[in-house]
Amino acid sequence: MYFCDRFVAELIRHLVTLIARIEQAFRISPPPVAPIVEAAYLRPDAQGDEGATEAFLGKSWKSLSADLLVYHRSAMYMFTPRAHHYYFPAFMSAALELRSEAEDIPDLIIYHLSSHHDSYWWARIRLFDRPQCDVIAEFVGVVSDEIHGESGESIRALAALERARQGAQPR
Repeated sequence: MYFCDRFVAELIRHLVTLIARIEQAFRISPPPVAPIVEAAYLRPDAQGDEGATEAFLGKSWKSLSADLLVYHRSAMYMFTPRAHHYYFPAFMSAALELRSEAEDIPDLIIYHLSSHHDSYWWARIRLFDRPQCDVIAEFVGVVSDEIHGESGESIRALAALERARQGAQPR
């Protein structure tokens, strides 16, 4: 039992440290201005932004509750590149804080990153600077599971971050 307690304590310490590294890498800056959702989602014939504009506009990424982020996780698909970049660390932190309740957020993040050859996602990923890429790579390493490994998504996600680190252009 002692080993298990030590392991859990070490895991919690690592997650807390990773959250602090996320906060350091992404620092607080003014939130993006409207529009924060891609126009395609706002057309009358589209699904709408599912409340994302109201939930996020004008709010600091640090001020958003993990529950709100879990509820609005689909906003990651809809955000403009600037809004995606700005709110990305909030989703990573929520995934680490609410491991079981937010279990699909890591899947969404890894999928987005692994889709870096798609110009839609590359326009978002390329905004990450080197320290942000480093902490996102650490996040991917912590949350990746066997399915991500077998599908190759983790490797593609890390490749996207390496492209962004190098300042690569879209293919």
